[in-house]
Parts: sequence; C-alpha cells; structure tokens
Amino acid sequence: RQVVHKSVVTNGTITVPLGGSATMEIIDNAKSFADVSTDSWAADAEGFASAHELFSGTSVDRFSPDLPMTRGMLAKVLHNLESNPSQPFARTFSDVAPDAWYSEAVAWAAERGIVSGYGNGLFGPGDNITHEQLAVMLWRYDGEPAATNKELHFNDVDEVSGYALDALCWATENGIINGKGCGILDPRGQATRAQVAQMLMNYLRK
Repeated sequence: RQVVHKSVVTNGTITVPLGGSATMEIIDNAKSFADVSTDSWAADAEGFASAHELFSGTSVDRFSPDLPMTRGMLAKVLHNLESNPSQPFARTFSDVAPDAWYSEAVAWAAERGIVSGYGNGLFGPGDNITHEQLAVMLWRYDGEPAATNKELHFNDVDEVSGYALDALCWATENGIINGKGCGILDPRGQATRAQVAQMLMNYLRK
C-alpha cells in the first residue's frame, strides 16, 4: 500500500492523481491528537496533514499545533509530498550534515531550486520558518507561477521582504495564505505547525 499524498477531497469529490493504473482503497487515515479538539480551526488541517502522511505529531497523542515549524522540517514535508525521491547528498550548505534526518530533503529541494539558503552557505535547518519563507518555498515548488494581482492589500505590507513579494501575491490570490485578520499578514512572523498544515491543505485544494 502507498498513500497518495496529493489526493484531495473537494465538495464531496475525491481527486487522486495517478501515473498509471492502480487499485484504490479509500480510507480515513487521519490521526486524532489530544491537543487538537474537533471544534478547533486546526482540526481539518491537522487531519489532512496526518492522513496524507506529510507530517505527523510530536508524539503519539500530541500534534503541538502552536509550535513553530523549522526550515528543515518544511523541506522534509515537501519531500514527503513528492514521495521522497532519492537525492544524492551534496554539500550545498555548510550547516546541513550528511547524516541529518532532513539532509536528503534539503539536498532535493536545493537541486530543484525550492530552497537557496541565506546566501552565505547557510540554510538554517533549525530556524523557525516565517510565513513569507513558507510562501516562497511553496511558490518555487509550484514552478514560480505569476499572480494576476501584483499588489498585497494588508496593513503591514511594508514588512514584506522584496524576494517574497511575488510568492505572497500568488499565495494570497490562490487562498493559500489569508492573513491573520484585521488586515494583518504578518509576513515575518513564525509559521506554526497548524498554520503550515492549513497552508498545505489550501495549496493542494487550489
């Protein structure tokens, strides 16, 4: 058995991308966690991420929705989404050890231009990822599509880094990022595990 990571359910219809013929079994593969209640805004996203095995909890019964996601973990999540293709290790970043649990994922993401690090030979795998960094990685993963609207209509748009503007325009236009309410985008704020799960679900359903 193999989980189809990119399968989605929209308006009662299941879309399953396949590269050939297959026998399908449709099951509810979502996990339950004691720290995510069924009426939480994060419940659907947590269920999506765990069911598609993009990332799981921090323990058997804890999802830790409010903990930040690291840059190394996000590379691993996207690698999981692609069913973990083999990638030879390359010393692209001096702070990514060849035996690190995220090393293949980072090497894969770097090879495909999804990540480029900080520009000084460092990737910062243990750094907490920001909303704009997350948007950029998803945008690059999607092939850097152009957004129709080239403007962001948020009160804190002046906080957006120049390199992230196109990615955030695309992400907001496609409903992948919706901001924090009250006109706040918080581009440099840390993305929590629950927010990453929500953005991934939004991305795959767009």
